[in-house]
Amino acid sequence: MYGISTVGIGKTYGSFRAVDSLTFNVKSGDIFGLIGPNGAGKTTTMRMLCGTLSPTTGTAFIAGYDIAKENIRIKKIIGFLPESTGFYNWMSGEEYLYYFARLYDIEEPIARKKVRDLLDRVGLAGRAFAPVAYYSRGMKQRLALARSLINDPKILFLDEPTLGMDPRGQQEIQKMLSDLNLEDGVTIFLSTHALTDVSTFCNRIGILNHGKLIACGSLNDLRNLLNDSTSIFVRILRNQETASRLAHPPFKITIDNVTEDSVDMIISDENIELDEVIDWMRKQNLKFTELRQQKMNLDEIFFRLTKPSNDKDSTLITVNKSRSPQVGQSSSRL
Repeated sequence: MYGISTVGIGKTYGSFRAVDSLTFNVKSGDIFGLIGPNGAGKTTTMRMLCGTLSPTTGTAFIAGYDIAKENIRIKKIIGFLPESTGFYNWMSGEEYLYYFARLYDIEEPIARKKVRDLLDRVGLAGRAFAPVAYYSRGMKQRLALARSLINDPKILFLDEPTLGMDPRGQQEIQKMLSDLNLEDGVTIFLSTHALTDVSTFCNRIGILNHGKLIACGSLNDLRNLLNDSTSIFVRILRNQETASRLAHPPFKITIDNVTEDSVDMIISDENIELDEVIDWMRKQNLKFTELRQQKMNLDEIFFRLTKPSNDKDSTLITVNKSRSPQVGQSSSRL
């Protein structure tokens, strides 16, 4: 069963199409990451799925419930952490959470215990009685996350959940969310600009651009979409003969970085083996200090898929099989 299923869902404001006919599925128990540039439609999509914004076209189902017809049922089984959260600053953290627990008709003794447990879980037990007005940005984010969990949701929607947190806080929240998913089976729908977190935390990823879903799948699926094959990173020691020895390689080389002492290069020919690279470098008397296989990371995939059509990348210099580096270009760098 799908935790989330959308069919042509879209949102327009006059002539502006903020979200354009999205169709995708998120299985129950998945951690799904939705990424995209600013203005791509991520927050609008999340608000439609959570029932705080009505779609203009299409529909969606949350745990089998229609967002247009069964909104009340959906709100009972989801938690939602928006990017911008409002607070009652005169309340203490404990009062704030208890207020929302009662809105969900959680009985008082259970609500009191749940509030204490959640404050402890998000690291706010020591500030439970302090007014929210005195909380830092990161502390307020922790409180908002606790609020999204007050009803024991089956599906959790998170828009920039670690915004304003220090690295330790981010790590603690990620561990908590991972435990919720693994131990309680909570489906997580995450939107964030922290692509490293998405690549390590999410088992499926969707990429939005200009309101359209341009890619969706696992990290390997996205690599395959771009025909990415494993490349080889090599760092060699640099000397006066380096340029001439790299003049006619038997495979495609991209010079990635040049320092006074070393040259970093990427070998990206298909089906190239490490042994072949090592044999060639030995014949050329090139000494290497690092040699490893690597795959395209999510940052690279994101930039390639969302890159404007007129954006020309001139930062890398490629050494082709058929010609040596141009004078004043990569040869001068080496």
